[in-house]
Amino acid sequence: KVSFDVRRGSVHGLVGENGAGKSTLMKILSGVYQKDAGTGTVIFDGETIEHTTPHASMQRGLAIIYQELNLVNTMSVGENIFLGRFKEMK
Repeated sequence: KVSFDVRRGSVHGLVGENGAGKSTLMKILSGVYQKDAGTGTVIFDGETIEHTTPHASMQRGLAIIYQELNLVNTMSVGENIFLGRFKEMK
């Protein structure tokens, strides 16, 4: 039972106890997990999203930086954040 509104171009933090569902919510929004049918509504830019993929979420402009990342030691922090998205930045 979550209602979460965000604004384009801003950074948001989601806090809560362990097991509260923060990571699950983020994975649903980013397309890593599919939400169960009938369990809620995801609306992005006025469009109801039933199913998505990580690629489709990134194409919509939804970016999530996970706490546990496998970093490339020879790259800067900024380069690591955009790892896998360099082509989109051109």
